[in-house]
Amino acid sequence: MRNRKRNTLQFGKVAMRYFPECNYKTALRHFRDEIVKTRGLQQALTEIGYQPSQRTLTLRQMKVIEDYLGEP
Repeated sequence: MRNRKRNTLQFGKVAMRYFPECNYKTALRHFRDEIVKTRGLQQALTEIGYQPSQRTLTLRQMKVIEDYLGEP
């Protein structure tokens, strides 16, 4: 799941960890929705460079997500 060259995580694989019961597209949609509706999460991510269209997450962004949503 981790891209060792750049220390990034694929957004879709992270989404599947949070929503393992869903198919890939549904997991992506639910994960993006969760980022938007969780109070303060989207703002915190934006402050460290997150763009809603990005396909990878930095380790720092993943840490912020885990701080808000817990570990998958």
